[in-house]
Parts: sequence; C-alpha cells; structure tokens
Amino acid sequence: MTAEPLSLERTLPSYGGRCITEMVPGILAGVDSALIDDAVSAASTVVVLVVDGLGWHQLRRHRTLAPSLAAASDTSAPVTTVAPSTTATALTSLTTGAAPGEHGLVGYRVPTRLGLLNTLRWRAGGQDARAAVPAAELQPVVPFCGRSAAVVTRAEFRHSGFTTAHLRGGTFCGWSDPGDLIESVRDAVGQRYPLVLAYYDSLDKTAHEFGLGPEYRTVLAAVEQLAGALRAALPAEVPLAVTADHGLVEILEPPVMVEPDVVALTSGWSGEARMLWLHARPGTAADLVDACGSYESIAEVAPFSQVLDERWLGHHVTAPARRRLGDVVLVPRALSAFTMPDEDLPHHPLIGRHGGLTAEEMLVPFLLL
Repeated sequence: MTAEPLSLERTLPSYGGRCITEMVPGILAGVDSALIDDAVSAASTVVVLVVDGLGWHQLRRHRTLAPSLAAASDTSAPVTTVAPSTTATALTSLTTGAAPGEHGLVGYRVPTRLGLLNTLRWRAGGQDARAAVPAAELQPVVPFCGRSAAVVTRAEFRHSGFTTAHLRGGTFCGWSDPGDLIESVRDAVGQRYPLVLAYYDSLDKTAHEFGLGPEYRTVLAAVEQLAGALRAALPAEVPLAVTADHGLVEILEPPVMVEPDVVALTSGWSGEARMLWLHARPGTAADLVDACGSYESIAEVAPFSQVLDERWLGHHVTAPARRRLGDVVLVPRALSAFTMPDEDLPHHPLIGRHGGLTAEEMLVPFLLL
C-alpha cells in the first residue's frame, strides 16, 4: 500500500466524456465513445467485468495487491461514475447508458407511494415492492440499448426488482462462486453475445463491513486473481475490460444526525448518507436551505437549482425523476455521513461508504486487459 493521500476534491460526472454512461452505447450501439477504441468496437464479443466498489484511487494505492490491474491503469486515465456515486444509480447508468436524471433511479432510497424504496432490495414500507412498484415503470429506459447481452451475476439476484430495473432484456446467467462466474462468461462468449457483462460484489460488501483494512485487501487480491483467470479463459481476440460503479471512503465516526430544527422543515428525505436529499414542507424550501447553512463547514449544501444547473444528474431531469428528489441536498466534503432521526440504521455501522462527490468515490477504472 502506498502513502498516497486521500483525494477528496469535488468531482462531478463527465457525462458525454469519460463516464461509465458511455460504455454500453459504445460497445453495443456503435456510438462514438471516449471509452471504446476502434479495436474494442470492432470485436464481435466484448467482456466487461464490473467490480463493485473498485475505485481508481483505492486500486492505485494498493497496487502491490493487484499488480496487473494497476499496471493497466498506468496506461489509462480514470473515468467518472454518476451522481450519486451509489450502486443502484451507477449500475443502472452503466447498463442503460442514461444519466440518473433520465432513468430516474436517483439514489439508494427513493420516495414511492409505499414510502421510501430501498432500490437494491426493492422493498418499501417493510414489504416486497415488486408488484406495487413495477421496476420497468420506475426505471423506463431499456437496458443494453435494446441489444443482445448476457449478464453473469449472483444467482440469487435473478428475480429481484433491481435486476429487472437495470438488467432486463439481458440473458441471465447466475453464479454461486468465482469459478462459476468464469465458466458462465466463457459459455456466453461461445454463444457469441456481443456483450457479456459480469458482476462481482464481494469487494464492496467487505468494505462496508470492515472498511479498507486487511479484509478488504484480501478481497482486492482475489479480484486480481479473478481478472487474471478470466483473461486466461477467454480467446485472445475477445477484449476484457474491468471497471466499477464507484469508489469508497472509510467513515470511522458515527453519522451526523440532522438537527430537529432542520427536520421540522421537511416532509421527508431520500438518498443516502453521503448525498442526503431533504424534501421541504410546502412553502419552506428557502427556509430549509437557510437552516442547512449550519452544515456548510462539513458539507456542501446544494439547492435543487444548483444540482440542475451543474448537471449532477445529467443534461436532462425528467418530471418523474424530479418528483423523487428533494429541495436541498447535503454532500459531506470529507470523511463523514448524515442520518435522519427516523432512519432504520443497520445493526452494524457501515465503515466503507460511497454516494458523495469526492474523487475517491467518483473515479473508477476502465481497464483493457
């Protein structure tokens, strides 16, 4: 591990440039893309390994644990994820090529008629929301540009609402261990799918529970082995790209509880701990922005108008997406997080976090092996 300092500078998505939104359109639809070179676009099949939580800076900082991936990063530049830098939003942008303001899956938790929807588990109000909140209505953009693709992910995700939201139309191939993942990818390549998308989530899960310590480093070394084994299993003419949905920061302090005088001005909240949307009561939006000024020493306090003007969510925000967003958003600048009094907190505090706008969270690799 190198002594490279944390990169906490504010980083916005590069929509239309080196951004994860450019990958699938460049591979499947022949769209000019800053990510996809001529050799990759000319290939009949491309394999993409998405490693959940593999941030650019974390990879560079731990290069001795992932030497081949780090060496590939020496000859490439990082790409940005989307805002918020959270799994549900970013994976949907990756598979659809659409910015969050267009696909509408604008955070880890979004308001629905059942209450706040946990978009990864597709649960709201303590119940399964697949029937009451159809995934194809909440997220209407067709994944994979409507083209043929194989998706190799954990078998237990097959029938989830989030799978429907961001992977529908793809041929589902479930895996239960990394060996299955490699075999499923090889089979899909043999069936000549133009895109084979493989997803590995253990790095992110480990970071959430243990932070970026020894457990994380063990899994990162396993990612290096997985990528190498996958490359060796593929024909030489099949490009293999390794990318991610977001990076991570380590939060060791308890989350900051939003103060009662601020909560009193809200009708609800949404989003996540590092990009928390507050929804104002009617007629109180300006007052809510002012009240949140007390957090400016630790967070960016951005009204919706600023988010729109700076295109955090893309060049266009649809009306349904706008209804899911609040009036002001709190984005920690450093290593902190927010929580609300009525939030259902996990039994064990999350250490590895993401969702914010620091370079640690926003920059990810796009590596050709």
